[in-house]
Formats: sequence, structure tokens, C-alpha cells
Amino acid sequence: MTQASTATADPAPAKKMPRKAWLIIGLAMALLVLNYFDRQTLAILKPVMKTQLAFDDEAYSLLTFAFMLPYILMYVVSGRLIDRVGTRVCMTVFAIGWSVANIASGLSHSFGHLAASRVLMGAAEPGAFPVVQRAILNWVPVERRALAISIATPAGNIGAILAPPLIALLATGLNWRMAFVIPGVVGIVVAIMWWFTDTKHSSSAQPVPNTPSPEAASEEAPSVKALLRDKRFLAIVAARMISDPVWYFYLFWSAGYLQERAGLSLAELGFVGGIPYIVAVVVCIMLGRLVDRYTERGHDPIRVQLRVFALSAALMPLGALITMASSAFVAVAIITVVVAVCQAWFVGYNVLLAGLFPVRINASAVGILGAVGASTSLVLNLLAGSLLAQFDYIALFAGLAILHPVSAVILFLVIGRSRGRRATVTGA
Repeated sequence: MTQASTATADPAPAKKMPRKAWLIIGLAMALLVLNYFDRQTLAILKPVMKTQLAFDDEAYSLLTFAFMLPYILMYVVSGRLIDRVGTRVCMTVFAIGWSVANIASGLSHSFGHLAASRVLMGAAEPGAFPVVQRAILNWVPVERRALAISIATPAGNIGAILAPPLIALLATGLNWRMAFVIPGVVGIVVAIMWWFTDTKHSSSAQPVPNTPSPEAASEEAPSVKALLRDKRFLAIVAARMISDPVWYFYLFWSAGYLQERAGLSLAELGFVGGIPYIVAVVVCIMLGRLVDRYTERGHDPIRVQLRVFALSAALMPLGALITMASSAFVAVAIITVVVAVCQAWFVGYNVLLAGLFPVRINASAVGILGAVGASTSLVLNLLAGSLLAQFDYIALFAGLAILHPVSAVILFLVIGRSRGRRATVTGA
């Protein structure tokens, strides 16, 4: 069933969020925080580790490839695995896996060892996102799911906020290896907590209690094949393939740019590096609340979300100006805008999935989208070292600046028109 159908019906009294659901959301957020924290560590310590382990930017591109290739493959596999096995086992295994990989990164004494640890991390990390999506659908009442998604999905940004100051503190106060090892140990502890908390089997996920709309009734039974034939889903796939490289490039390369080109020290990066992610969290929650508010007034939440995509995409050309910034702090301000938009889009994609497609296929949908988006990101990051050597950062930042506007056009042409036709037919 779609959320749109509830927009025109008399609103039912909202159910109170169960305490166990809040605990699940809290643990999910903690694990996403660690997920982003751990993947940021290498990017932040890149200048130090290039010296310690003797590698250059082209070799660093290979490290991003070593992470992202298994990341892509496991995104698809993890989605189907979660739908079949459940969130309890999957999240526990995934979180312990990436935590062990993080510890192994810190214990690496050669480039080969570091690359092997990045392969393990890439295989373990992507499953966290479809787990969180499915866990919310399992535990949270339907009336509260949009809020839960808008709170939990951007939680990884908190990890990115905490990473620069805490990694700088650990690296300067202890050594760079402890910046990997200590968060890895924390991740194992939180994974064990998840095992003892997420005790609901996936098969017991509560169905949407409302009466199905004519639109939902006409949908095919949930399956990956049906999903891949749906033009709305294919439009989201195309948008993710085009726009995701922006996020992954900034995630892996912006910290190095600010240190190596904009002149920030590791300590200064620790002070300002979390700003983009702080802003991103606030923006995501505000936009989530905005969509909910318009929905409460009878607007179609899908169309509202599409408008949010369009307006935020209009800000992305600012990214082309980063290399022209008059100071490192102006560059940080522009990076903040780009990161906030990227994260708002990730939240928006999950809102679209929850509103357009059945609960039983959501984890698989999240996995497929993550995989296709990471695929194009993999190509960019693999080539980034060579592109930087030939064209410098200006060409990359300028090219990435147009990708979200292109994606917004695709979403409007397919999903926007589809919503318009259905509204005409149903009288919504």
C-alpha cells in the first residue's frame, strides 16, 4: 500500500511508539554511527598512512576499489538475506564483521594487509542500511514510520560528525592504529546488544493495518522481479546511479582535499570536519518533519518529497566553486551544502520506497539501490586518482555538481507524472 492513499482518508488516531521500538531505533542509530565512523577513519588518516605504509593517491584509489567492489555485491545479497533470515542475525553478523575489519585495518603493516581489511569492511558494511529499513517496518507502527525513517536514516552522519575530532584525538593522543582498534571493539559490543534486543522474527512484521487503496490492490505480489519491472523503481535506480557518486567522492576525498590542498592541519580538520554532517542531520530531520506536516494537511507525500528533491538539487552546482573558495572555511561551507543535500536525498529515497512499495520487499529494494549507486561510485573512485593527476580537483567537483539536478529531472518525469495520473483517476 502507498502512503498516498492515507493522505485523502480520515486520519486514524496515531499510535504511541512502543518503548522497544525506541530501543531498536536507538541501537540502529548507534550501529549506523559506527558504520560511518569506521569508514571515515582511513579517509581522515590518509595523509599519515600514506607516509607510514608508503602509498600514493592512485594506490588510495585501489583501496576505495577494494572497499566498494564487495560493498556493491553484498548490498544486493544482504537485502535478500535480510528478507529471508531476519534483522537480528544479519545485523549482528554485519556489525561484528565490519568492526573486526576496522581492527584489522589498524593492525595492518603493509598496503596488502590494509587492502584485505578494506575488502572485509566493504562486504560487511552495506547490510546495515536495509537492516535498519526493515527493522523499522518490523517494530514501528505504520503511523510513526516516516518519523522513524527520518530519524534513523541520517544517523550515520553523527558518525561522520564524531570521526574528525575523535580520530584526530586518538591519533595524536595515542597513535593512528588505536583510531581503528578502539571503535572496532565498541562496534562488537553494540552488535551483541542488538542480538539480545531485536528478538522479533521478520515473519512477524506487522502488516499495514489500513484498508488497501485501489492503487495498492492492483499491484503485483511483492517480488524482486516485479520490482525490477516497475518504472517507478527503475527511475529511482537511475537517479541513484547518477547521484550516488557525488556522496562517495566527498566521503572518501574531501577530508584529504581539505588537508592537502586547502591547508588544514589534522587538528583543524578535527575541529571543522564534523560541521557538514551536523548540518546534514538537522536538515534531514527538518525535511522529514516538513514532509510529514504536508502529508497531515492532505498532500501526497510522494509529490512533496519530489519537490524537496528538486529544490535541494538546485543547490548542488555550488560544488563546482570549491576550488575557487577564498579560504578553507569557505570550502568547508560549500562542502556542507553538498553533504547535506546528499544525505537529504538518501532519506528521501527511503521515504519513497516506504510509500511506493510493499513492506516485504523494502529490504531488497534498499539493497538493490545501494548496489547500483555504489557501482557507479566504484568506477569514479577507481579513476579518481588518475583524473586528479590529469585534471586536478576542479574538473571533478564541476562534473559532480550537475548530477543531482539530472537525477531530479528523471524522478519528476517518471514518478511525478505517475502520481499525477493516479490522482486524476482516483480523484485524490
